Amino acid sequence: MTKTRIAIAALIAIPLAVGLYRTYAPPPLGPMGVHVPPGEDVYISQIAASAIRTVNVSREEAIQANGPTYYRRDAHTKTLGCVAANFRVNQLQPNQQIGLFATPKKEYPAWIRFSTGSSFLQPDWKPDAHGLALKVLGVEGRKLLDGEENELTHDFLMIDNPVFCIRDVPNYAQLTAYQSAGSQPKNVFAYFFDGYAKNPLRWRLRELRLGIDILKMPPSSVLDPQYHSMTAYRYGPQRFAKYSLKRVPCGGSGNELPGSSRLNFAADRLSSTLREQVKDGGPYCFDLLVQFQDPTRNMPVEDTTVLWSEKDSPFVPVARLTIPRQDTAAKQPAGFCENLSFTPWHALPQHEPVGGLNRIRKAVYLNVSRYRRCMNGVALGEPAPDGSPVMPTAACTPTLPIPEGVVASVKALH
Repeated sequence: MTKTRIAIAALIAIPLAVGLYRTYAPPPLGPMGVHVPPGEDVYISQIAASAIRTVNVSREEAIQANGPTYYRRDAHTKTLGCVAANFRVNQLQPNQQIGLFATPKKEYPAWIRFSTGSSFLQPDWKPDAHGLALKVLGVEGRKLLDGEENELTHDFLMIDNPVFCIRDVPNYAQLTAYQSAGSQPKNVFAYFFDGYAKNPLRWRLRELRLGIDILKMPPSSVLDPQYHSMTAYRYGPQRFAKYSLKRVPCGGSGNELPGSSRLNFAADRLSSTLREQVKDGGPYCFDLLVQFQDPTRNMPVEDTTVLWSEKDSPFVPVARLTIPRQDTAAKQPAGFCENLSFTPWHALPQHEPVGGLNRIRKAVYLNVSRYRRCMNGVALGEPAPDGSPVMPTAACTPTLPIPEGVVASVKALH
């Protein structure tokens, strides 16, 4: 009887121990530099097609719930609000005066879009990632994005979590294939359990833990969290870096946010709180921080599931972002915030995005932006370099601007 109990205990304990180890396993080691695996372009094409499919599925679900609506983004679909800001470069060390940060104390106007991370519309009180997209205006110099090299904008994309839950491009292709099937949680969880495979060794338990970490309870205000780029960028020809935005006191003023509460369960609570806080309070300040890679540590640029330790490389403030008091409803024309488009490839070559996730973004963000804008009936450019809330417009036909490579997938959906 004792042997039987031991055997039963072992049958329970061993899988449990293996599962716990795989869930909390140490970060994998990988290349510290840029490594583009063969066949990655095929996966990126698949991801682009899945993204377009997600845009269409999201719109159909929104129509069923609330009636006619427009085409939205494939991720960070819900806009919480946009605010005007001022971006000022700090007095930096000579080896940090590169690209956008080359001229100390130089100031630029900017726009910030706050969002929730889901591919589908949902109430603000649900757990989710929370995004901050920053567009710095009036930045001279040739940019990296194909077809938009002469635009005067430089973008930063961040969420309120330092790491992502997907290691590489092939895995991301699988995730987006599940996501594009619909908004039900089972469609996303199927990725982590490999289509609910019976063999637990095929389950992505560490990635599941990281994904759950990303789904945070809503903050009291979107001005409150610290935001992270997750992905790496060049900082000049010889260094890689990651970015973060952290709210700090503005000069001698305090760092508290008025009128915020986690106990408000209104569907659009984060939107209304942001609108009230920038109208009645402020200014609010953020430090743009840079964390430089230490190549002797496990700080890869390809694998965004690995946390870059602040003990190995502390953050360095390189610019100050200030949000002045403003009435967003009065300042912005209808549709301006929703029609802004962000991509890390709106960037100077000195700050080139690197890693598989950023290579995905180059194709997918451009494809989705062009597709959703044109399906909404207008082709839009970048906002004015002086910070005024206007964008050049041009008419377009829904069939013509759909980017090459996703045309066949889009036709199959209509």
